[in-house]
Amino acid sequence: MLKENLQKLSEAVGVSGGEKEIRQLIRELVGEKLAELTTDPMGNLSGVLRGTGAVPGFRVMVAAHMDETGFMVSNVGENGMISVLPVGPLDMRYLITARVHVGEKKQNGVLLWPPIHKSNGQNAVPGVETVQIDVGADGKGGVSASPGDRVGLIGAYAEMGAGLVRGKAFNGRAGCAALIGLIDALIAAPLPYDVHFAFTAQEMIGARGARVAAHRIDPQAAFVLRGTEANDLPRPDNDDSVAVIRLGGGPAITINDPTFMADRRLVAHLREVAESDNVPYQIDARENGVIGGGLVSFARAGVPVGVIGLPVRYMSSPNGLLNLSDLENTIRLLHGALAALRPETLEN
Repeated sequence: MLKENLQKLSEAVGVSGGEKEIRQLIRELVGEKLAELTTDPMGNLSGVLRGTGAVPGFRVMVAAHMDETGFMVSNVGENGMISVLPVGPLDMRYLITARVHVGEKKQNGVLLWPPIHKSNGQNAVPGVETVQIDVGADGKGGVSASPGDRVGLIGAYAEMGAGLVRGKAFNGRAGCAALIGLIDALIAAPLPYDVHFAFTAQEMIGARGARVAAHRIDPQAAFVLRGTEANDLPRPDNDDSVAVIRLGGGPAITINDPTFMADRRLVAHLREVAESDNVPYQIDARENGVIGGGLVSFARAGVPVGVIGLPVRYMSSPNGLLNLSDLENTIRLLHGALAALRPETLEN
């Protein structure tokens, strides 16, 4: 079921702030397995998997974000062309002639660049302010969307060689697939404490949902799953300034981003579990980006947070690549870490 769920999650639409479709899909996949399944005002979907009660009062949160980058309609011209604004960080180099779905009716469209007679000789990639969407309309009346509607990228899921799969939105949806797989594993062997699962919204526009979910759940510890860029393509000789994150190298235990330092106790815990359970892993030291784990750590009086990255190549494109072994090993690592976690793990 892991591959089947990953495909469904990848192909669903859920641009930040417009997660209705992906949230409904996840609700269908986990609805009967979690208690107290709730959608909060921010759009997060969360529920609890009850443990045996042997460790009462200990609450652990595990989270992955459901949203993806995309666009927002800013204007519909009289000629039927749609102007857009970016929603989340976009690498425009990947998006030349990208196929898109516009609005809740999923009107098919193509992302346009300036015509060749305007961009001929231009070396820089055109900015998002020059982008328009053509839905084949002969005028404004042929467009079903209006300003504020989300525009999602289309990326067909496919299996490739060497255990790789291709798809869009793996940045968040791979983590969601891992959490769903983890739920099934924990149902078969309940933990001594409750685990709160959060599928969070608006990650790509500042990790807003993760902070709200953590504030409501008020956990004693949290683990956050996310995609991390696999930078394992050829690079200049002797360039070892940045650690290489490889597809197939296992989950990447994150130690920092520019605004966040992962909890040293949970980093050590994850490494110990990986080594004792023979789970391959990598260490990820991030130079840019803000991840939900940082904002979770700020909730209420503070939360110890561990972050696990799933390596994705071409993560900012509609054609990300993911190694299924990394997804499976992420579930193994998180399952083992939860099984071994106790309140005393967090003692200073």
